Amino acid sequence: MPNLNEERYGSPFDGVILKILRSRWDTNRLDPGVWAKGHSQRMRMLTVGEGLNPGESAQLTQLTTEVMSHYADWSVHDHQEGERRVSFLQTGSAWLRDLAVNNMSNWSCIGTDTIRNTMAFSQDDPITYGNCVHVLCLLCSEEKTSRMIREDEGIDEIIDYLPEQFPGKRGEVNPSHTFTLHNKNLRFTLRTLRHLTELEDDYLHASRINRSSNLKKVLDTLQAWMSDETSQGLTLQVLYNLIR
Repeated sequence: MPNLNEERYGSPFDGVILKILRSRWDTNRLDPGVWAKGHSQRMRMLTVGEGLNPGESAQLTQLTTEVMSHYADWSVHDHQEGERRVSFLQTGSAWLRDLAVNNMSNWSCIGTDTIRNTMAFSQDDPITYGNCVHVLCLLCSEEKTSRMIREDEGIDEIIDYLPEQFPGKRGEVNPSHTFTLHNKNLRFTLRTLRHLTELEDDYLHASRINRSSNLKKVLDTLQAWMSDETSQGLTLQVLYNLIR
């Protein structure tokens, strides 16, 4: 596997990792290993002071969106193709998470459709789902984005993900790690729902189609996570917003 930084010279960083990834993607030569190594090397450089300039951030966001959009809609015909999609989406969601956390100016470049489509295809993958819901939580803290998602029935969609994070859902695989990961994902899911339900909005009062079903799922979440005070508090806030 190539060292994606071996061509680097001078300072500041000249975007060579981005150039290699973009070139490989455009020529249909990007494989999951290079995609993942590009992310890990760039984030390692970020931690030692090689910051992302606005142009590089925007281009990385655009590239990641293209990759994730492609693989979220990709028809899988065998196990190998399925693993390839999982790997690309995991790394892509990590890229978007790190870009969103690094700088708020990157938020406007991240499309919610890409995030939501990936979440829909990644309910069995808590790593990708967790990265996506982390990003969505950040984006939903902006009123414009929250309103857009509410109008597109996003509340119902995200509430449907709650049962996937209940304790014991996939406890047969590394129970301690799975429990912690689902708990972390649940908190981001609940924070996202809090953003989406906290504002007074005609949508919340006019839409009653799935009210009973949504309330039951949130109540089930409260019961399932009674031992976690943070999740319990977030769940109660969402409940209050839904019934007010």
